[in-house]
Amino acid sequence: MSSPQSSFVSHPVIHELEKTVAARYPLVFLYTPEEERLINLLTWVANANSVPVIEWSCTDGFSMVTEEAITDPIKAVQSVCESGDDVEASNGFYVFKDLASYLDDPLLIRALRDAYQTLRKTPLKKIFILSPELDIPASLRHSLYVIDVPPPDKQELHNLVSELVSAQGCKPLPEEVIHEMVLALTGLTLDDSYHLLSRILSSGHLSKSQLLYEIQSSKKNLSAGADCLEYIAYDRGLDEIAGFTNFKQWMNDRKAIFNQAAISEGIPLPKGILIMGVSGCGKSLCAKAIPKTWHVPLFRLDMNLIFSGTNGNPQHAFHQALKTIESMAPVVLWIDEIENGLGTGDMGKPAQSQIFSAFLTWMQEKPPLVFVVATANRIELLPAEMIRKGRFDQVFFVDLPNDAEREEMIDIALKRNGLSTADFTMKRLVSETKDWNGAEIEQCIESTKIHCLSEKRDVTTEDIVEHALKIVPLSHTMKEQIKALKDWAWDRATPASVDSGLMISFDGM
Repeated sequence: MSSPQSSFVSHPVIHELEKTVAARYPLVFLYTPEEERLINLLTWVANANSVPVIEWSCTDGFSMVTEEAITDPIKAVQSVCESGDDVEASNGFYVFKDLASYLDDPLLIRALRDAYQTLRKTPLKKIFILSPELDIPASLRHSLYVIDVPPPDKQELHNLVSELVSAQGCKPLPEEVIHEMVLALTGLTLDDSYHLLSRILSSGHLSKSQLLYEIQSSKKNLSAGADCLEYIAYDRGLDEIAGFTNFKQWMNDRKAIFNQAAISEGIPLPKGILIMGVSGCGKSLCAKAIPKTWHVPLFRLDMNLIFSGTNGNPQHAFHQALKTIESMAPVVLWIDEIENGLGTGDMGKPAQSQIFSAFLTWMQEKPPLVFVVATANRIELLPAEMIRKGRFDQVFFVDLPNDAEREEMIDIALKRNGLSTADFTMKRLVSETKDWNGAEIEQCIESTKIHCLSEKRDVTTEDIVEHALKIVPLSHTMKEQIKALKDWAWDRATPASVDSGLMISFDGM
């Protein structure tokens, strides 16, 4: 499961560990769930400095001590500081696997602070604390050098894929397929990748698309550590939804360049889009249809959970969610109703203001293979800094569907309910649903079907019209708000559909 030593030479974690040696940091905190992988990386650095790696666990004590096992964490730390007569003989990288669990003990904190002073004099004797949680007492923060270990890089994953394909006795995969698999695996730990690949490869021959689908679907498990992120599985692509001609064109034009090859060639990648408009007209549908078209997973960031406090400090929860997303690139991040979490309504709250500033900075500096889709109902609540060019590549306005789009929506809704378009007078249904949104059309046909099933008879055009007359569409109940929304978007947004009420030229930006 580990990468060959030769591939570690330019490894980012190796580079960071070498910095700790050069800077003579005596205590290093490694934030990672991957013990075996980090010990392999540490071993490479240790070998380069001609010192051993000595592991410690609370069950077995030190791995290279033949005397009675020292399982007490305080005594174990103190024993590292005892060099005896031969200082060089005691040099080494002492890797404490379980020490983080005891960091609430003031005596251990004292022992570590003493170790900091003692080990500063011996640059090749260091204590490394491995932990899957970043929970460091305030009294130790200035004594520990913290490395937030990233997931495996592409070379590690490439080696793992090649190794498992060979071990499973599978037919060698084309380099292009391995490259695509590595991109899909990016963000998973080596252990998760190992188990996932073992399962996929043992199931027999799979097509390239099946391989990628299996890998991408599994990424939902990675977000389990960030409760504010929800993996969204959706089986319909852009070509399978009605309308949105301009939006589809924009997304399809860019699907071929959202990859590592484009980065290598210096092609600027799309950063993200903001979709605003009338409620129920398909903003969320647009966001959910992107992953199938671009072949990347989609995660939704719940800003309500960020601010609820259930995941701790809102700023920390937001930061952790963004770091989790970064580790899963290539990925699409969807922020629904962004105005409720990052709008001007609550900017008086310190957490709101700080998170807004952090988000703007992140949008400028985020990894290129993270694409952001933000949806909004009340665009006027978003600060001007967020919607200016440079944050989002494009702002799309989703209006009420026109006649042709409503006909397509009615056709889709009928088929979903097991009904045939040929049995209905489509022209009349289109006329009766004027100024309706897609959600209202779907709900009307569903409720009609249920009513007719209860009476044990077939659905007719008259049945749907009868139910339609009982529905007051949002365009009537929210008439003033929708008009204000259209007025705002008149010269500020690109219509998602060609034939829109907004007479704006589509510039394709």
